[in-house]
Amino acid sequence: MAVPERIVAAAAELITSQGLRGTSVDDIASAAGCGRATVYRYFPGGRAELLEVTMGEGVDRIFALCAQVTDNAASLAEAVAGTINIAVLELSNDAVVQQLLVDEPDTIATLISPMRIEPLFERASEWGAEHFSRFLEPAIAAHVGEWCVRVVTDHLRSPAPIIDITDLSLARTLVDTFLIPTLIPGILADQTTMTRNY
Repeated sequence: MAVPERIVAAAAELITSQGLRGTSVDDIASAAGCGRATVYRYFPGGRAELLEVTMGEGVDRIFALCAQVTDNAASLAEAVAGTINIAVLELSNDAVVQQLLVDEPDTIATLISPMRIEPLFERASEWGAEHFSRFLEPAIAAHVGEWCVRVVTDHLRSPAPIIDITDLSLARTLVDTFLIPTLIPGILADQTTMTRNY
């Protein structure tokens, strides 16, 4: 394994076991089998940058898994429900995210704050345009991609026991109730009745 990969892996393992605040750059260097200067050479931002990289890798993995679900779905509702469901399940199983939610929720709150999360919304829009456009016009598909991320990050901030989107059937109910009726009539391949325009 290359040195930067070892450093990221060590940071993820230590943050999982002892939290971000309890993890020093010296700890990471020791666990990665390198010196402190080497960590800073590859990651000048230290712990904060390593957390961003770790979280970024998790986001990449989630987008890839969502693409598999979406690209195999038979309808838009199935694709969207599957997307938000798999994203929430992956976050529920992400050891770093769960450690931070339990012990350092302010760190998660900062990462998904309005100022920090905009690039993720932009990425989700591009992703939506690519993966939902077989059901929708590209501009609307982009909107649906962003909607998915907003639902997932809202769930991360404050999980709703009434609509638990880790349950695929409840995710589908959410999509059928709150998304599908808002889309412009006539542009969906699998829906015949829409109730409201933008």
